[in-house]
Amino acid sequence: MYAVSGASGQLGRLVLKHLLTLVPAQQIVATTRTLHTIADVAASGIAVRQADFTDPRSLPTAFADVTRLLLISTPGQRAEEHTTAIAAAVRAGVTHIIYTSGINASPTSPALVQQVHGVTEAALAATSLPWTALRNSYYAEFLPRFIDLLQEGKVVHLPPGQAGVAWVTREDCARTAAFVLAGTADLRGPLDVTGPEAVSLAEVIHRWSGITGRAVTIDILPDEHVRAFVMAKGLPASFATSMVDIAIWANREGFAVTNTVEQITGRPPAPIEVVLTQATS
Repeated sequence: MYAVSGASGQLGRLVLKHLLTLVPAQQIVATTRTLHTIADVAASGIAVRQADFTDPRSLPTAFADVTRLLLISTPGQRAEEHTTAIAAAVRAGVTHIIYTSGINASPTSPALVQQVHGVTEAALAATSLPWTALRNSYYAEFLPRFIDLLQEGKVVHLPPGQAGVAWVTREDCARTAAFVLAGTADLRGPLDVTGPEAVSLAEVIHRWSGITGRAVTIDILPDEHVRAFVMAKGLPASFATSMVDIAIWANREGFAVTNTVEQITGRPPAPIEVVLTQATS
């Protein structure tokens, strides 16, 4: 059977949608901490099971009879939760684990999210199982939110740096994950999942301005000033910090463009204009 963890989340639901086009519903298991949030999934014929990575006792039943598991990264104490899930999957007899990792994953990365992904990949490599890490680039769906957070009237404040980011849509990540989970190709180890081109935040603003017809000026500020500006908007500190950190690292790190999405799914990834246009319509 094919299992998708975190099935109540945005990515999980999209994966299930695409997986249903590849394998029968009766062969799919959807797991979540909160069963009531995916009652509609159960109505489609998919088996729904509770899996709480903070409660190892819930996992043997959740992973029973599962051969291929898509482990979608979680919020919270993620590294600990991921390693708990991996150990439980091994004990349950899972034969292949696919993990939704992140671009530039490394246990030694200065960015916390990449550290967690790197630790999780190391835990997978330490097992005797075949595994695949889908290193998703930053979601293109973040971009409208970035612009809103960083905009002040007709000025958009950006941190220093002009690195290009291969922004990828959540839909393309989900479709790719579904194909790998279904076993359409025997792919192992880390795979970078990216959009069709690397685009800097400044270029994103330029394209957004062209789509919306709104003229804006870009103002480059030190990291701490950008952070203070966003925090002053009254958002929850953890959310604001996370978004600013992504903006800072996205503007500094170089991201190679890959053809992973098209190679696996047969469809090219969507450009960022798709998301920017949808956000303004």
